[in-house]
Amino acid sequence: MEIDKNFPTICLQDVDVTCSECGEACVVDGRFSEVAGDERLNFYKVRSGFACEGTCSHCGNEMELDVTYWKREFMGVRPDGREVCRIVTMWERDESPGCSAESLFGYFETCGPEIHFDDLALDTSSARELVDLLYKTTRDEALLAVGELLKNGSPVESVIPELQRIIDSHDDVLKDKYLGDFLP
Repeated sequence: MEIDKNFPTICLQDVDVTCSECGEACVVDGRFSEVAGDERLNFYKVRSGFACEGTCSHCGNEMELDVTYWKREFMGVRPDGREVCRIVTMWERDESPGCSAESLFGYFETCGPEIHFDDLALDTSSARELVDLLYKTTRDEALLAVGELLKNGSPVESVIPELQRIIDSHDDVLKDKYLGDFLP
């Protein structure tokens, strides 16, 4: 079993998938790594790792998990009084040969926030991707200026405060819609 040394596995889990040959539900071993992110922005990019493959138990079709998505984490209180961390996936890309991994996407809850690697950061490429995705979601033209700065070689760290301001100004589409059943 091969593990990518640049992006260590952060999560191992069985993933419910749908076989693209027979349409039946199956389970594939999933390995996921955070490949970029910034705690101040509360955005983390995740991708499936190597050796995420299996065979459909119904028809024998070979399947491989190939997904990338961004996630956010929000602490809140459920109506029953439990404090939980809701982890929301956004901008999912599923290019899994032989199956669909839609069960991974949406949101799930844990008893506390996830622990992220201390050296996790946004590189220029991931920052530009995040800015592009944020622009497509919010249509905030201030993101175009941030994108230009990154394109012209400005360090990612220099645009974090402006990105943070923009993200916070769009709670309606980047936060609130995922937290409707949390108590204030």
